[in-house]
Amino acid sequence: MKERKHHIGSRIFLQQLALLAAVSACIFLAFNLFFIHYINADVRNQLDTISAAMNDYVTEDRGSTGVRTGIDGAPLPNLTHILKNQIRTEAEIFNMDDAYTVTDYDKSDDGTELSAVASSLRKAAVNLDGAKYVHVKTASGEYYVSSIADPVLDGRYMVFAVNVTGARALGRVINTALAVIMAAAMLISLAVSAAITRTVTEPVKALSAFAEDIGRGDFQRRDLKFRDTEFCELADSMNKSAEKLDEFDKDQRNFFQNVSHELRTPLMSIRCYSEGICCGVMDPVKSGAVIISETDRLSRMVEDLLYLSRMDRESAPEKTQTNDLRETAAVCADELAALAKQNGIRIDYDFDEQPVLFTYNENQISRAISNLLANALRYAAAQVTLSCHAGESGIQISVTDDGGSVTAYPGPGGRFELHFPQNTPAS
Repeated sequence: MKERKHHIGSRIFLQQLALLAAVSACIFLAFNLFFIHYINADVRNQLDTISAAMNDYVTEDRGSTGVRTGIDGAPLPNLTHILKNQIRTEAEIFNMDDAYTVTDYDKSDDGTELSAVASSLRKAAVNLDGAKYVHVKTASGEYYVSSIADPVLDGRYMVFAVNVTGARALGRVINTALAVIMAAAMLISLAVSAAITRTVTEPVKALSAFAEDIGRGDFQRRDLKFRDTEFCELADSMNKSAEKLDEFDKDQRNFFQNVSHELRTPLMSIRCYSEGICCGVMDPVKSGAVIISETDRLSRMVEDLLYLSRMDRESAPEKTQTNDLRETAAVCADELAALAKQNGIRIDYDFDEQPVLFTYNENQISRAISNLLANALRYAAAQVTLSCHAGESGIQISVTDDGGSVTAYPGPGGRFELHFPQNTPAS
């Protein structure tokens, strides 16, 4: 099953939305828990205080302690100083009988709401003797109710009811305000996500276009400027990679040009010796030996090419050995002797009498000397001089032709040189 992909902007927005939703849920939950706990604790404390105050109301002459007149003319307890709690909700005090009928209440109240509270208590079958913190709902409000047996009148009960309708309404208003704030925060989050997305996607698109150009072979460096350090570092890395790929591409092209030239040289030599044998102008044994040598040389070149094609990054360590450079140069000249004879060119040697010892890779040095000789034979008029000398500054191999081709070789007289420091492996 193919994995579904998402845009960075959508992912950022969804993550911020999930974070806001989690934070909002925590805020709503914490607020409601604390708010409800606070209301319940305050109301219960109020009801407990009122119930405890009733212990002082024990005389049969209720008029001796009460100053609030009920509907039957009998006074109710004077608890004005404790009727209100911290949330400014005033308690109601009234009498009820066993039939849940309101028998006495403050004459300032019309008794309708108290009758509704009594009806809810009757439906819930609440035991009025010692009821505590009973939550009841009426058509117009919510109440917490406690009750005790009337200490004066038998079969009557003192009921204390605290109206929490206003507090509940306040909680709902605050919840609505929080919901509006969170909705506004989500809208702001959407705008912030869009801004963040632009700061991320625009550099990514620019770098992606750069990568596509590199993939197509366009290694031109880009002057990309970003506000974020990470993107700047990535752009610098890509520019360095493009520079290295450009150098590698140029080296590869030069390599194939050189290889094609190197392959041409032994092929020309083999052709010359083969034609000499066919025409009967060359010794078959000596010519055959040169042809075999040139064939081996071609085989080594092909092996090198196969090795390079399998090479991933770094080449294997080169095999070097200490040889006499004069012998290597002489062998290269012998391999091209047939080509020189065919073109009417004489190859002269200018070597030191003492061995010119050097530690090097014979295949590479032979290839370089053969290339120099082949080029010299192409431009020489009648003579090519091959030199090999060891001096204080190092070893020098030079090929000089009398054609004066300054185009093929720098320097007057068509001279090209190879220099090697003493006792240093050739590269």
